[in-house]
Amino acid sequence: MTHIGTNIRAMDSGHFTRLSGDECGHLLRGHSVGRVSWASSRGLQVLPVSYLSSGGRIYFRTNRDSVMGELAGPVEVAFEVDDIDVTTATGWSVLVQGEALACEEPGGELRLPEPWAPGDRTLTVVITPSTCSGRAVSAAHQGS
Repeated sequence: MTHIGTNIRAMDSGHFTRLSGDECGHLLRGHSVGRVSWASSRGLQVLPVSYLSSGGRIYFRTNRDSVMGELAGPVEVAFEVDDIDVTTATGWSVLVQGEALACEEPGGELRLPEPWAPGDRTLTVVITPSTCSGRAVSAAHQGS
């Protein structure tokens, strides 16, 4: 589990903390699998993607002929990444809202992760955030 900032109170009493923008960005950059959601032509969709967060944007590849091909957009989306540790009852979640749009293959040193799903994944989608928020939570520890 990724450790987050120092603004979290002692674990013994539990906490629910809003994360700063910098903390959200750090957590997004430190992971590579998230979920993108949008109102598709087939109804609400929430699907996992292998992604790269760079320069404040989120990049991933998909199949142009799948339902995710709609993300060539522009289309309003939400993107979420989290890390949960059930054993310690701790975790965090980052939610990005913004616009998805097809983009040319990012150049330079950006290397998108290989999608887990098999097949043709030649459509590169970029999400440009309009808002970003995050939360960290820890349950109060019960006495033994």
